[in-house]
Amino acid sequence: MLRLLKNYRLPMRRFFSDDFILEQSEDAAKTGQNTELLRLLPVAKHPIFPKHFIRFKLTSENFKFLVGDTHSHYAGAFVMRPKEDTKELETNSTLLSILPVKGIEQIYPIGSLCQTSFNKFDRTVVLKPLNRTKIIEVIEPISDTIPFPLVKVEHIPEPINSVSSEEDQTFLKLLSTYLDDLRGLLTPQELTTLEMFAQRYNMRYDLDLVNYVGVILSYMCDTAKIQRIFEPIELGQRIKATAELVQGHVQMRNSMRKLQTEAQEKMSKASEEHMYKEILNLVKNKLGHDKDEKETLKAKFMKNLEGKKVPEHIQKVIDEEMEKFMMTDKNAHEFHVMRNYLDWLTALPYGVHTEETMDLVKAKEILDRDHYGMKDVKDRILEFIAVSKLRGSSTGKILCFSGPPGVGKTSIAKSIAEALNRKYFRISVGGLDDVAELKGHRRTYIGAQPGKIISALKTAGAENAVILIDEIDKIGKRNYQGSPENTLLEILDPVQNNNFTDHYLDTSIDLSKILFLCTANYPDDINPVLMDRMDVINVQGYTAEEKLMIFDKHLYPQTLTKCSMDEKKNILEFSLDAKMTLIKDYCREAGVRSLQKITTRILEKIARKIVEGFSDKILIDHNNLIEFAGRPQFTEKRLYDILPPGVVMGLAYTSMGGSVLYIEIAKAKFNGEENEGKIQMTGNLKQVMSESIQIAYTYSRKFASEKKNSFLDKHSIHMHVPEGATPKDGPSAGITITTALLSLAFNKPVIPDLAMTGEISLTGKVLPIGGLKEKMVAAKREGVKTVILPKQNMHHWDELSDVLKEGLKPYFVEDYNEVYDIAFGVNR
Repeated sequence: MLRLLKNYRLPMRRFFSDDFILEQSEDAAKTGQNTELLRLLPVAKHPIFPKHFIRFKLTSENFKFLVGDTHSHYAGAFVMRPKEDTKELETNSTLLSILPVKGIEQIYPIGSLCQTSFNKFDRTVVLKPLNRTKIIEVIEPISDTIPFPLVKVEHIPEPINSVSSEEDQTFLKLLSTYLDDLRGLLTPQELTTLEMFAQRYNMRYDLDLVNYVGVILSYMCDTAKIQRIFEPIELGQRIKATAELVQGHVQMRNSMRKLQTEAQEKMSKASEEHMYKEILNLVKNKLGHDKDEKETLKAKFMKNLEGKKVPEHIQKVIDEEMEKFMMTDKNAHEFHVMRNYLDWLTALPYGVHTEETMDLVKAKEILDRDHYGMKDVKDRILEFIAVSKLRGSSTGKILCFSGPPGVGKTSIAKSIAEALNRKYFRISVGGLDDVAELKGHRRTYIGAQPGKIISALKTAGAENAVILIDEIDKIGKRNYQGSPENTLLEILDPVQNNNFTDHYLDTSIDLSKILFLCTANYPDDINPVLMDRMDVINVQGYTAEEKLMIFDKHLYPQTLTKCSMDEKKNILEFSLDAKMTLIKDYCREAGVRSLQKITTRILEKIARKIVEGFSDKILIDHNNLIEFAGRPQFTEKRLYDILPPGVVMGLAYTSMGGSVLYIEIAKAKFNGEENEGKIQMTGNLKQVMSESIQIAYTYSRKFASEKKNSFLDKHSIHMHVPEGATPKDGPSAGITITTALLSLAFNKPVIPDLAMTGEISLTGKVLPIGGLKEKMVAAKREGVKTVILPKQNMHHWDELSDVLKEGLKPYFVEDYNEVYDIAFGVNR
């Protein structure tokens, strides 16, 4: 940077070379003053001010053209407009050359009328400016034979030599002051050049002073700025513009000088500090203190290993690295690399364990304290702890909690760690696409670090920690940086992870004592090979009754504390109907995250009222709930009060819980009969559901033909699933679609308050489905009284709570004939 600042003035010295001429010019001939037709000579960088003669180089072709041209005794020197991407300081050859341009639009319209003088020995032309002139029109445009256009010009009369107004006199004084300031910032070489320029001008005349300053600035400022002080007609305007430009340039020079001084001081200080450090290092080496500093670090590393059972192969690596560390100069780059490596290698918890608790009673208390419901999940966890107690260790199994968002998968992992009295650490791998994030970077890279697994082990401080790998279904797939998903195969395999090798440590580490837990929303997205290493525990969504208990026991007290309203809880009350309205009309997802958000929103509004001075008791009930929570997102009103023929209610399972799914089928064409029926599908249906529709359509045509009904064979059908913006997929709507097709074919509606779910095969077999609990929650919320379910899901029905099953009459079927009889009330 200092070199750049020192060279800042070099271009100016380069431009002030022998290419300008200070010899006395001849009197401008009267013919020149009256000349209206001129050859336009495009000059680069800056306009030519009167009394400032400049020599330009020409190519041989251009020189011959101008010498032989009858209009070349006088020429117009006009400045080329600079390109946006050109640099301000160009090369000397470009500045002092006259080069043809492609069009007149590249030229500033105001330039100088110059008398020309040609030198045939070096093919140069001297331009002696007489006065300013303006382009009126082009007489001879540029062509292959005419490099310089012939233009008609209008001469601009030069203003009077002096100004008389008070304002102009003020700016003239300012200009003189700024010029003195500028002289104080120039080098001796630049000052000498300025004195040479001054010989051509009489400073007693204001016009000469302005032209003189313009010549000076021509070699310091860019083209556009110089052209702006060259063009004004009135002398007062030129003085004002010139004074402002000189002032700006002085400020810029002052700033550059300040930066140069600061850079010199900084470099001088850095050089001085470096010298003192070298002297200090030499003194330390002479006195042996350098060795003492290394001994201090060595003692620190050895202290890290106290009380640990370091494996033999790792101890060997530590000893070798320690020996190299003591022999390496501390100013070398390798010294800091080895220091960080030893710091990591000695900080890991070799042989350090927390005393594990296998108390089932305590574990059950902790799980019940932190989570309501989830009986199946808690039973699986307690069974896992019981087996671990009999075996004496809880290793050898990887648990994966699968379920919709907000049901407590992450929090239950933390409860397991507390129940086992183990250290807990969470790693989120959602979106992770670099293997080095898990296995670390090799030490050859600058700033290399171990991966997340080793970092978690160091942070936990125990070999038997509980490490939660969160969002494992969203981990990145294979790319140019490797496959993080395949890396987990080694980490989560109890047989292999006792010899896990991190790229940074480059030695095997035992991970077999770690209890790995995983969470996922979509287990189908997990690599089947990776899934095979895990024991999947399905965490189902909550019913409305369970959400009510969670609200009272967990969400409401926690939100009160979060909003600092524990002391105000006596003046605040939620009615039962308000709670149920929140659950059913505002928060229908499987989890309770939205319920927590809406509760926080309500308490924040109440907090504002309290701060504003409201002190009465606040009862939130069905009447004022909208005031605090806003309009409900859902309504209790059904899409159909009475189902017409061709419409059947199905049940769907999404990542946010269960919902009802109406299947609507209608005749597609009404003008005459058709030879063969076809089916059209709408509603944002994905591949699996589209295939299920084709299966249901084929079976329905067969079923109807057996009952002597040819409606589906003769008519085109349009099937639609409402809420077209929502993607829909899966095979579980098979019997629902079949029933809707037959309902239209027989022009017969299904029985009231009926919903069904089940996959159908091409032969009419009813196959099992998933998400039964969430679907039953949706059915009960919709007011369904009768549900048709696959017989293979009967054990799932038995696992549901009595509260959820209350009011629902199930029918378990194996074949579609049973579905038909139930749906249309045959033989009931």
